[in-house]
Amino acid sequence: MRIAIMGSGGVGAYVGSRLQAAGEDVTFIARGAHLEAMQKNGLQIESPVHPLSLPSVQATQDPASVGPVDLIVFAVKLWDTESAARLLAPMIGPHTRILTLQNGIDSVAMITPHIGSAQLRGGVIYVSAVIDRPGVIRSPGGLHVIVADAGQGDPVMAQFFAACERTKALDAKPTDNIDAVLWEKFIALSALSASTSLLRASMGQILAHAETQTLQRQLVDEGVAVGRAAAQVVRTDLADEVMAKLAGMPFAFRSSMSEDLERGKPLELRWLSGRVHHLGLEHGVATPAHSVVYRALTLYENGRPDPQ
Repeated sequence: MRIAIMGSGGVGAYVGSRLQAAGEDVTFIARGAHLEAMQKNGLQIESPVHPLSLPSVQATQDPASVGPVDLIVFAVKLWDTESAARLLAPMIGPHTRILTLQNGIDSVAMITPHIGSAQLRGGVIYVSAVIDRPGVIRSPGGLHVIVADAGQGDPVMAQFFAACERTKALDAKPTDNIDAVLWEKFIALSALSASTSLLRASMGQILAHAETQTLQRQLVDEGVAVGRAAAQVVRTDLADEVMAKLAGMPFAFRSSMSEDLERGKPLELRWLSGRVHHLGLEHGVATPAHSVVYRALTLYENGRPDPQ
């Protein structure tokens, strides 16, 4: 397959590098020092599980130079969604599919006005991966799973799932109920991002203390309550399942939002705890934990505040 990675940060670079290593024709779209490092030295994944070094990759800042591809993996941060979506047209042919692996529950709705919905497929990814330094992705291991809309047997998506089967440390599963999948990821990720960012701690540290473990469960329970109030079908055992998965992650596991906070970068706050907070207000559901996280971190939403 010809695959373009729109947004080659931690998630995009991780997915693209695994696919290239499995033999797919991948082009990474990036910018700044990260792009320069990839063009000069390739791309590396530092991980205790299947580390990877690609000495040469195709990387560009200009999507128009790529031409039509079979699949676009859309993995930009949520605040860049609309500006990035406006650049997709030169890479879209009649059979191209765009798979969004962004966080939250709003990605498809945000992209649709720019490219329509016929070729767009929703998806989620469970992986911890961040840019450690230009050209180098750091991942502590743990989950590395994509769940994506099968598109009722869409042959392009079937090719993608088959390509993922040939990779190491990247699994992909089709679903015909992507809305439920998006909500389950949203409930888990908003809680994970909230705790690791507010507490400036890893998941292992949080779950090792009774009070912060209680906070973690409260964040999960609030997401479940909001989902049900928003007429989503949320499984009765979901909260227990989320807590079990968090407990099974590497001790050092942190959210990408907590990494962004530490580095003074913009946050996806409004689409995570902020979204839970506002949905709670809309549906009359109390979300005290998420509301505190949203209000406590709002000064950092656009990056480190000006000290003046």
